[in-house]
Amino acid sequence: MKLIPTKRTLKRWAIGLGIVLGLLLLVNAVMAWRTEARFRELVAAVRAEGDPASIAELAPPPIPVDENAAALIDKLSPRLDEFDKEYAEFYNTDLGMQLDNLAPGELLTDEQAAAMRAILDRYPDLEQQIHDAMAAPHYASTADFSLAFNPFLEAQLERMQKLRTFARFVNWRVQTLLAEGKHQEAVDWSLSLLEFSALVKGEPAIVSYLVTIAIRNIAFQDLHQALLTGPTDAATHARVDEVLKRLENETNLEKVLRTERALSITASIDQGWNQAPPVLGNMLGWPIKQFFLPPIELYDEIIPLANVPYPKARKEFEAGGTVAVPTGRGVLADLLVPSLEAAMRSSARDVALIRSLRVLNALQLAGEDAQGLADINLPAEATTDPFTGKPLIVKKTDQGWLVYSVGEDLKDDGGKFDLAEDNGFGPTQGEPEGELN
Repeated sequence: MKLIPTKRTLKRWAIGLGIVLGLLLLVNAVMAWRTEARFRELVAAVRAEGDPASIAELAPPPIPVDENAAALIDKLSPRLDEFDKEYAEFYNTDLGMQLDNLAPGELLTDEQAAAMRAILDRYPDLEQQIHDAMAAPHYASTADFSLAFNPFLEAQLERMQKLRTFARFVNWRVQTLLAEGKHQEAVDWSLSLLEFSALVKGEPAIVSYLVTIAIRNIAFQDLHQALLTGPTDAATHARVDEVLKRLENETNLEKVLRTERALSITASIDQGWNQAPPVLGNMLGWPIKQFFLPPIELYDEIIPLANVPYPKARKEFEAGGTVAVPTGRGVLADLLVPSLEAAMRSSARDVALIRSLRVLNALQLAGEDAQGLADINLPAEATTDPFTGKPLIVKKTDQGWLVYSVGEDLKDDGGKFDLAEDNGFGPTQGEPEGELN
């Protein structure tokens, strides 16, 4: 028995191995081509809808600097940093810690107001610049849209932190104005910040959208306090209603999701396509690239949900829903779903607060004889809880009106806002108030 194969046998083995390798290379080439073709089809379909398919395509048309709130904010960035440092230092003092413990609607003590005013008085230039920025007619993001995904996201987070500081300055200005009894000025500053938050929708991506909601929440808290702590004439109530109505109408979660998809496509190219030399990447990189296709496809399922009532959209994220985790589309798609669902939840909460404050404003205008929703002049859609599709809960207490949504747990906790069990607004001291910033 021969243990060493003959030359003829070796030749056959070599031919067989060559055929197998040839078939593997052919299969690899087909899979690489299919992956590339599918990616190009997805990107082309996005652009065919008129949507951006890369970070670069998110860049807005240029606007004159003096008309662009974003450009005006860039100019005051150093002063915002200086204020932010003093702001943080203040909250490490006894007065600052006491400020965090004020009861809902409670005005600053004289000592707190004096300390905060002393800091604000060091920034008269910043106050005027903030006022000018909020009065600007346009907002075109000044982000560097030529950056790759990770650097862009890092830079965007830093830019959005400036907007948080911007809103904190306004919040302090409102609180000190209320302490001084300058009620109408406090209302005006609060409404200006709300209108500004609507302009900031020009910033792309979900992370920017969530910061916009945080800014808005600060303005909601200030406006709510201003409405409760001073006399408000009919003209002011009308202006409040107009701003809140416009704010809800201009909220566009669908657009936010479409800009987020553009970031996802750029991330796919940066992390999938650009991680290997072109030849090697094109031939052997397709298994990695395939991981990035399902998340892009997932947006086709999720974007339409932005325009569906939240109770119905929510079901699609639950077990058995079209976008429930596991999605069956791979790990990256499963990781994407929670952030998109959180954006929808935040949007619903934002709408709940807008509507609750709008109802509270209308009840105040209606006067002492008002008993509930039937006594105010608002359309049904403006008084609907976005989490349930039912009317907002309205209660008249000894301290004042309590108006709220049951929130995402769908449970009426009696107007308990501390941990966001319910979402809305209550009277000054004596009822729990929401943590809005």
